[in-house]
Amino acid sequence: MIRSILVGAVASSLLLGTAFAGGTRSFRQTTSREFEEGEATASMILPTGDVVPGMKTARLPLDAAFAWCGALSRDGRTAYFGTGDQGRLYAVPTGSSDTPKKLADLDAAWITSLAVRADGTILAGTTPGGQVFAVNPQTGASKLLVKLPAEHVWALVHDAKSGTTYAAAGVPGKVFAVDAKGASRVHWDSGDKHVVSLFDVGGVLLAGTSEGAMVYRVDVDGRAHALHDFEADEVRAILRIGNVTYLAVNDFDKMSEMASAITTGPVAAKGTRITPSVGAAPAAVGPPRPGQVKSKAAVYRLEDDGQIEQMFALPDGYFTSLVAGEAGEVYVAAGTQGKIYRLAPDRSVALAADLPERQALSLLRVGDGFLVGTGDIGGVYRVRPAASGEASYLSKVFDADVPARWGQLRWTGSANLTFETRAGNTAKPDKSWSEWRKLEAPAQSEGRIGGGISRYLQYRTQLPGKGGILREVTLYYLPQNQRARITDVTLDGGLVAGAAANRTHSAVLKLRWKVENPDNDDLLHRLAFRQEGETVWRPLGPPEPLTRAEFDWNTESVPDGRYIVRVSASDERVTPRDRALDYAFESAPFLVDNTKPDVVDLKAGNGGVAGRVNDDASPVSQVEFSVDGNEWRPASPADGLLDQRAESFTLKLPTLAAGPHVVTVRAYDAADNVGSARLVVTATATAK
Repeated sequence: MIRSILVGAVASSLLLGTAFAGGTRSFRQTTSREFEEGEATASMILPTGDVVPGMKTARLPLDAAFAWCGALSRDGRTAYFGTGDQGRLYAVPTGSSDTPKKLADLDAAWITSLAVRADGTILAGTTPGGQVFAVNPQTGASKLLVKLPAEHVWALVHDAKSGTTYAAAGVPGKVFAVDAKGASRVHWDSGDKHVVSLFDVGGVLLAGTSEGAMVYRVDVDGRAHALHDFEADEVRAILRIGNVTYLAVNDFDKMSEMASAITTGPVAAKGTRITPSVGAAPAAVGPPRPGQVKSKAAVYRLEDDGQIEQMFALPDGYFTSLVAGEAGEVYVAAGTQGKIYRLAPDRSVALAADLPERQALSLLRVGDGFLVGTGDIGGVYRVRPAASGEASYLSKVFDADVPARWGQLRWTGSANLTFETRAGNTAKPDKSWSEWRKLEAPAQSEGRIGGGISRYLQYRTQLPGKGGILREVTLYYLPQNQRARITDVTLDGGLVAGAAANRTHSAVLKLRWKVENPDNDDLLHRLAFRQEGETVWRPLGPPEPLTRAEFDWNTESVPDGRYIVRVSASDERVTPRDRALDYAFESAPFLVDNTKPDVVDLKAGNGGVAGRVNDDASPVSQVEFSVDGNEWRPASPADGLLDQRAESFTLKLPTLAAGPHVVTVRAYDAADNVGSARLVVTATATAK
């Protein structure tokens, strides 16, 4: 049977005071995922796990909800940003820290595309209404250049050689050619709802569409060739570097009501204008607001021979813009988390900048950095390579689970990295934490962590300028020793009771106990026992301590009775004995019963047999009889209950043939001991 002895008995704890576990432990950071749990400032975490100087960001405020699009002046000294949901044009000096200056207010809700002509005139495409304005870069004076027969102007590119500006439009999805005087003609009809992206390659256009998500090459004569068909919703951005084309492709799980209105038919019939008063971004090329539409996105590399390769994907988000770096890398902006990713020529991907705003919408290459227009809260960020001393890394908060003594900090990477640590006993750093402290006794690539005992620790490091690198960090600590606790003891005294024929008594009790071991130490266990009512504990088990939480006790050598077992656990195997922690658990009393019951006073009469069962240690649990070795049948206790150590019983015999018969009676006690007795009865012939 199974008997469970629950917690609730007396438990004793030994060795008071502070002690530390026997084994030194460590935290180790070496992979990109591990480092990404911290905070990289003006630094990048590469896929290899290396932390290197990255990009420094500085915010320039705009009085707008979204900085949707951008363009550079011909001399590169000024960047222009178009905004929504008020159609304003801002000028940002690229070589100074001056704040953006509002250049013009246009008669439109959204400026969705910009281009600069050879004479410096700024062209601004808008929505709704499909208008293109010409803006004087010195005075900000603006005039309507052309009203296209479309609802949206999503992209503009200017061909300086021919003086033609190409406008990518939506509803319908066409590309219009516009001359200097504003005369327009259809250059190419995509047959799709929108043409959302354009890239000029010497008069040849690369065009991306929505909702079909196709990319085309459109020749100077307006003839188009499909380059690739994506199972997605839009080819949002196109970038050409050498002979390779990069494509930002978005796939939305479902279009918003606003997007559906825009893309389902002619404006007059469906009422598809964007309502700018709600402050929503144009929906045909992205969700109306962050988080309202689930999406996934990818950047593809398209070779001239048609070979396509996915470079990078977002499982939840969308891309908005692509720009080339100075060394052949590609930067891509995400419109859901305000992140800028760097795709290196070796196809590795790193997080280059993480902006507070949720939408990074437009990218412009400026020198060795770039400018970013943001949405959700409109702004422009200057992003440039971090100078010496600007790049840093702040680790996550390391949790030792219990108060610990902190030891050495070791790292691999640049030898001249500087580290500081702080510690405390709250999961989130607060005023109760220590001040930042430099490492004690610093040596090449290591130093000792100062301070006292604490559960939590955090470090930060400054990266030197270009070429600085952090590859791996290891923190050593010694946690306070935690006492192992025994919570439950189970005694298995033999087979579980079932059919009477299967009940077998065993004098071997299998002791099993559960242990809570917070340190996961290799424990040693000792056993002792005493009979209930006694005070002297007697050792149980072999001379050497047990290493497993189990022991089989042969109880034949002890008298029947009720016993208490004490089980102790100690971590002395891994901790010096004078600092080890012990825990002792006393079980509730349990029964040892190895004596079989006596079946006595068997007497025949009145067609049956009566008798009595006596047991010295435990209640009688079952009485049965068999006639001539046949099937066992139950006998009835005199009072109907089997609940005492002495029980009277009667049994009614079946109809027997004339002559002698052997009646065997057997009885079980609560410990499955079995006793038996026989009686010969003689049946007489029944008169006919």
